[in-house]
Amino acid sequence: MKPTLIFLAIVMLLLTACTPEKKSLGDEILGTWVNDSGYSIQFLPGGSGFIPGVEGQIPDSTFVYSIIDDSHITIDLQGQSQTIGIVIEGDQLTWKDSLGDVAYTRVK
Repeated sequence: MKPTLIFLAIVMLLLTACTPEKKSLGDEILGTWVNDSGYSIQFLPGGSGFIPGVEGQIPDSTFVYSIIDDSHITIDLQGQSQTIGIVIEGDQLTWKDSLGDVAYTRVK
């Protein structure tokens, strides 16, 4: 009986050691993301970000963001604050707000 318990304990330790650690939303969100329309958003370390403008139409914008939990951020852009739902699966980010969902792909 004792060898069986020791074997099970070793197996459990090995399975725990092999389980990949899930990155936090704060780590996963870093980088540049682009949607199907060609618009991009960049999340920088330290809670700042950048949205390139559209020449002659929209100026470049900087923003501040904070992580609320593992699926929500708050963005402060031009004096307005908005809570956004964020789902990241691999290199796909889904932005969820009151206007609907927008899919972004990580730029490598």
